[in-house]
Amino acid sequence: MRIFLLIAGIVMIVACVLSVLFAALNMHAYHNMLDGSPEHYAALRRRAVVFFVIGAVLALAGAACLIIRTGF
Repeated sequence: MRIFLLIAGIVMIVACVLSVLFAALNMHAYHNMLDGSPEHYAALRRRAVVFFVIGAVLALAGAACLIIRTGF
């Protein structure tokens, strides 16, 4: 069980980093787009927020797995 929680925690932390990186890239595109439709700006902003929230949830879940692992 300890090994499973360790692997799950590490995988979730890596997925968290990738998700937050993708959110940052979307925000970079949002701020540096020269001419786009309002729908395009809204889609970039929405994607950035969604991926940031997913990253935060994955970080909490990964940290919980690693904390619970120490209790066994």
